Amino acid sequence: MSEGDYVLRARTIGGEGTELLAPSVGVFLPRVAEGELIASGQSIGMIEVLGVRRSLFIPQNLEGRVSQRIGGGRARVPVQYGDVLLSISTTAMAMRSDAASSSRTADSEGALAFTAPMSGRFYSRPSPSEPPFVSAGDIVKRGQTLGLLEVMKTFNRLVYQGDALPDAAKVERVVPNEGDDVVRGDVILALRALAEG
Repeated sequence: MSEGDYVLRARTIGGEGTELLAPSVGVFLPRVAEGELIASGQSIGMIEVLGVRRSLFIPQNLEGRVSQRIGGGRARVPVQYGDVLLSISTTAMAMRSDAASSSRTADSEGALAFTAPMSGRFYSRPSPSEPPFVSAGDIVKRGQTLGLLEVMKTFNRLVYQGDALPDAAKVERVVPNEGDDVVRGDVILALRALAEG
């Protein structure tokens, strides 16, 4: 996060979810869609005010699924101060297990999340000229490398493992951008459980 970016203000709605509110008048440029898993520290898009764009970040201790987004599928949405940008459903999310190197958050539709086991800088590929370890639509299996975390100039492999995760899952989305800083517990991959049988 850089100077001028916003951590969004959250408002709890009936104990079942949270609303994220516009920090100012402007044009909202969303980066998430309805149905996506989101977590604290993640950028959900930008707000443009008088030609200046500022990133919008999810506040700490919040994760869930986007149940509604202002403007539906539009790429640019005019907003007023305090308008609800996103409604987040938190009722279907499971608790994170600190014992596992990664955790699983699940709902009745089989959504999962592979999370960062430590803080660091995320890289999706072994080098800038090589393809990413995984992309949206890939099937990942236990023991597979998903990316790299740079911690104090040392690169650590992110490996698909953990008691709370199934043996294989489908990648719905790689959440952080190349070179983004992540903290322990941030969602790295939004996953979907494979259909039984």
